[in-house]
Amino acid sequence: APADLCIDAGVQTGLGGGLPTGGVYSGPGVTDNGDDTYDFDPAAAGVGTHTLTYTFTDANGCTNSTSDDIAVNALPTVTFTAPADLCVDAGLQAGLGGATPMGGVYSGSGVTDDGNGQTYSYDPAAAGVGTHSLTYTFTDANGCSGSASDDIEVIALPTVNFTAPADLCIDAGVQTGQGGGTVAGGIYSGPGVTDDGDGMTYSFDPAAAGVGVHIITYTVGVSGCSDAAMDDVEVLTLDNASFNYESTIA
Repeated sequence: APADLCIDAGVQTGLGGGLPTGGVYSGPGVTDNGDDTYDFDPAAAGVGTHTLTYTFTDANGCTNSTSDDIAVNALPTVTFTAPADLCVDAGLQAGLGGATPMGGVYSGSGVTDDGNGQTYSYDPAAAGVGTHSLTYTFTDANGCSGSASDDIEVIALPTVNFTAPADLCIDAGVQTGQGGGTVAGGIYSGPGVTDDGDGMTYSFDPAAAGVGVHIITYTVGVSGCSDAAMDDVEVLTLDNASFNYESTIA
């Protein structure tokens, strides 16, 4: 019989070796080809030890046979769960693992296997935005391999834009209904800023901000991933006004 096989080895064709030639091969998973060869299908035979037989009948009608065993080995049972979905800017995730049994190899977009049979690192920026399949492969002592895969989604950051209002004098009063941030649904923040809570507008009080250049920030979060855009507004002081009145008395 051929050497022991994994159940997923596929059909083994053109086997033979029985003597004298002209006999018939039989057994679980065996197909006799009628030309002194046979095929063996480990998946059809199933997991376990099987007896294959070669039977020969001579010209006198006398029959004898010989047998040999072959083991069909199961694939290892492998489990793996990918990490939770990540924002593309989440940074390198180190020391990940959790697959069983230990001793395998992790692979996939953004994956670096640590070579210890237990852990790996995942870089969402290297993988790129989208859904990716991560795989853990384990090979047992019989040389049979099994694998498990799971998906992880790398989520893009929202594209955020913002333009601050034109420069203001400190006594300009509260500027209501300000906006300019895209995409909608964000929050405005900064000195003198009061966000209106509607994801679209804010108020700016130059007196509360004070004289100087101030940064106003618009932050948007989508699917747990956030990005921000910033712009400057300058609050200007009032010029000191003076008036001199000279009276000449004759």
